[in-house]
Amino acid sequence: MGMLLALGIFVIVERTVAPRYSFVTPADDAIPFVPLTWGLYVLFFPFVVALSAGARENVFNKFKCSVVMAFILSIACFQFFPEVVPRPVPAAIDNAFLRARITRLWEMDLASNGLPSLHVSVTCLASHMAWQTRHRLVVHITGLSICLSTLTLKQHTLADVAGGVLMALCCCLVTERWQRREILRGRA
Repeated sequence: MGMLLALGIFVIVERTVAPRYSFVTPADDAIPFVPLTWGLYVLFFPFVVALSAGARENVFNKFKCSVVMAFILSIACFQFFPEVVPRPVPAAIDNAFLRARITRLWEMDLASNGLPSLHVSVTCLASHMAWQTRHRLVVHITGLSICLSTLTLKQHTLADVAGGVLMALCCCLVTERWQRREILRGRA
C-alpha cells in the first residue's frame, strides 16, 4: 500500500514541476538505448516486494524507514532541481511489444524527477535487506542490473544513478544509527 501511495505522490510532483535542468554528460550520450532492458527496469516492483516479503521484521523496518527518508528527500530534490532526461523517439523501436511497453512507460513516467533516481535508491535499499542471506549474490546482481537498466532505457542519467546510490547509502547509515541508539536506550 505504501508503494502505491508513494507512486501517486511521485506522479503528482512529476506533473507539477517544470523541468529546467539537464544533467546529461558525454558519458550518458555514449550509453546505448537498449529497449530490451525494459524487462529489467520493470523487474523493480516484484524485486522490492519479494525482498520485503522475505525480510526479517527488524530488517524490513530499517528498509521502510530508509525508503521513507529517501522518498521525502528525493521529492524535495525534484522541487529544487527539476530535471529533463532526453529520450529517444519510441517509433524507432523495431519490436512492437517493446515499443508499446516503453511508449506506455514514458506516457506514465515523464522525463523528469530524475535526480536522485528513486528507482536506484529503493533498489539499493532492497538489495541491502538481503546482505546477510545466502542468496545475496543473486540479489545484488539483479539489483545492479535493475539500476543499470535505468541508464540503457534512458530513464536516468549517470548523475541520477550516482545520486540514487548516495541517497540510499546516506539514508541507510542514518537509519542504522537511529536503530543503534534505540537499542542502547532499551538496554539502559
